[in-house]
Amino acid sequence: MTILKDLLAPYPLEQFLEKYWLQKAIHISTDNPQKFQRFFSWDNLNYLLNNHTLEENNLRFSMKGQLLPYSGNPQEYAKRLREGATLIVNGVHHRVPTVNELTAHLRYDIGYPAHVNLYCSPGQQQGFNCHYDTHDVIILQIDGEKEWFVFDETMPNPVPDMPSENENPPEGLPYLRCILKPGDFLYIPRGHWHYAIACDKLSLHLTIGIDCQTGLDWANSILKNLQSSPEWRASLPAIIDGNTNVIERQLYLLKQRLIETLQQPNTIHQYIESLNSKHQPKLPVSLPIQMGDDIFQDVLTTRFYWSPLHRLRVKELGQEHYQFQVGSNKIYLKGISEGFVENLCNTDEFGLFDMADWAPELDLEADIAPIITRLVREGVLLVKY
Repeated sequence: MTILKDLLAPYPLEQFLEKYWLQKAIHISTDNPQKFQRFFSWDNLNYLLNNHTLEENNLRFSMKGQLLPYSGNPQEYAKRLREGATLIVNGVHHRVPTVNELTAHLRYDIGYPAHVNLYCSPGQQQGFNCHYDTHDVIILQIDGEKEWFVFDETMPNPVPDMPSENENPPEGLPYLRCILKPGDFLYIPRGHWHYAIACDKLSLHLTIGIDCQTGLDWANSILKNLQSSPEWRASLPAIIDGNTNVIERQLYLLKQRLIETLQQPNTIHQYIESLNSKHQPKLPVSLPIQMGDDIFQDVLTTRFYWSPLHRLRVKELGQEHYQFQVGSNKIYLKGISEGFVENLCNTDEFGLFDMADWAPELDLEADIAPIITRLVREGVLLVKY
């Protein structure tokens, strides 16, 4: 858990997972106000506003809990901020490479997908009323200061069709009240009510939403798999003159089929495997090198490195036979030793001659070059000259 450990520092990762994750909000302060600016800064925000066309579902302004009419005119943005509105840009991870890499690494650390929105609030303003989210939330304070109020849950473990606007907020005092300063970290579990007010100056923070799976998601995945069965798609028998005997027998038969499905030894493992492969970042496009031409322009200086958005998973299928997997993409390689695979997977950057040292029994041109070419064409391995 490299990136999560880094975000939490100096607070211990193990203590966070034991005492707070999915349980209780925590504020972690730091003595490094620039800590999160490597992910996002005012320059990134200005670039987004000036060079991206942000549609209504991606750019919003909120004032005193109410969304303002959409405006796609960048000249109005500063005016609305001066009037007290909070600027929200959704899906920042789709537009800023450093934020995209942050969510990719969090995806591996936690096991679930993450999305990132940014919030820019003028001083002394509250953009949203007290509410809860149906996903876990991590706040990274980039600049300015913001005071947060976090309350206990009133609806345990809410899912997306249980929004907070349908519930009454708690009446008691917040169990956590804190001021986030630049470089500070705040975690809020789903269902915990909260709101925030910017302090004296303009505040900028990233909100990371983590979409943890639930037992309902597993049940829905089973239901989706059942859709491939004609038996489950068949219409239930008619109820003639109120006689339910036939439909009862049919439902009992389906109940037994469902029990048999749940008792299959691979039912749980198939779902876990699907979690490992879905919601992965897309493999990068790297043209023209991905066409497979001129990969080895300079044998002496050409370097190769793994995609920073992905983690390689390797499975040994037999003697000198391995499966390399990135997301749902699987690549099979034969005729390579265990030591070669270990070096290949555990070295961030390498060249052809490094690989030759790992496996002196392999021919550089006949064996190693084809392996590299295939990995580059698949978009798994990137090239640096």
